[in-house]
Amino acid sequence: MKRLIITLILVAMAFSVAGARKKNKAGSVKDSTYTDSKFGFSLVIPDAWKYNIKKNKSDTRLILTKKNYEIPTHFQHAPNYTTVPKVTVLVDTTSLSVKLFVDSLLSDNFKSKQKKSILAEFPLLFGDFQLKKRAKMSIGDAEGVRISGQQQYTIQVQRSGSESNLGDVVTDFYGGSVFFAKQENIIVMMHFICEWRYYQSLDQEFNRLIEGFEFVEK
Repeated sequence: MKRLIITLILVAMAFSVAGARKKNKAGSVKDSTYTDSKFGFSLVIPDAWKYNIKKNKSDTRLILTKKNYEIPTHFQHAPNYTTVPKVTVLVDTTSLSVKLFVDSLLSDNFKSKQKKSILAEFPLLFGDFQLKKRAKMSIGDAEGVRISGQQQYTIQVQRSGSESNLGDVVTDFYGGSVFFAKQENIIVMMHFICEWRYYQSLDQEFNRLIEGFEFVEK
């Protein structure tokens, strides 16, 4: 009898912990659709991408990474140096319009704690970002903006299995886009980054991700 009571207590504790973990998540996924539990938006996750739901107290809500991706020739012997195609979904608040908010992020002269924390999560925009395209977008009644461009990087590649042989110095580009959508004072940001040489094809997948985004009732 004593063992049965202990077993029941352990089972109850396990369910309690599982429930608490679920409650502490930023949202949930059902039928390939992520719904945010706090900020009232959803998006459809493509089958070719895996997801990681962050904690509810975090501004970063969701991270998507491509399951299978191409490796540049200069990283064939050290594939871990490849920039894995990744989408970071981050939410913040602002009284600015989407246009002015994007302007502030792209301005070299504007500085704020909010901008610093956003750029820390958005490597495409950090440093010498080269803007290639900017366009207005609408998501239902919400205003939106999308920017696209590239960022140069230089990295010394250490060959696999060798600590002494650092290999070649590689200079290339990241490519990517950032989508901004605002409803009331909530601004949702989706940051996509990958190797520039694969950007054109992967950007089509990011387009479909944006098409599956919408603001919903909390």
